[in-house]
Amino acid sequence: MWAILFILVFPAYCLADEGKPISITVAADHTKANGEPWDGIPGIGGGRGPTAMPIPNKNAPDLAVCVVRLETPPECSMRYVNLKQYSLCQNSYDCIFKRVSTPDGPFGLIILDLDLRRHDLVGFLLMTAGKALTPDQRAALESEIRRRADQLAPPFSQGEKQRRLREMLVVPMDRCTEAKGCRLVQSEIRVNSAE
Repeated sequence: MWAILFILVFPAYCLADEGKPISITVAADHTKANGEPWDGIPGIGGGRGPTAMPIPNKNAPDLAVCVVRLETPPECSMRYVNLKQYSLCQNSYDCIFKRVSTPDGPFGLIILDLDLRRHDLVGFLLMTAGKALTPDQRAALESEIRRRADQLAPPFSQGEKQRRLREMLVVPMDRCTEAKGCRLVQSEIRVNSAE
């Protein structure tokens, strides 16, 4: 009886090769890299980058993060209502994702802007932690991250397709700590151990 209860409460995939849960803070730019707003009508944005003057959260993204591992579906931090996906921080340029489960070794991180029809890709990167990657493992994980990003947020324009083909950002997780952060093309992330 206790064994059945244990399996129901702690599924097997959560037990194997799991690291400590982390907290991920995402701060999205006030517009996409092409100058368009995350949500709303293009042309009514407030600029790009940290000095932009946005219209108060009218066009803010609905952020979500997804952890990518080889040979398993991505695990995304979002909420579901009637089979629809919603951000934990609706209409916000900043979001803190608490207790995100990550593996001991390297993993991919995909950041999304959730939309009703088609999600936008905010960014992706390969984070290293613990075990080092062989060149073949790195190539396989990079390919998986790109494939999952295209599934979760299909590219719409040729420019977006080209942006996704650029060299993958690979960073040690400790480089993106609360004090430093890691800058991506359209956002910045900070990680720390979950409380």
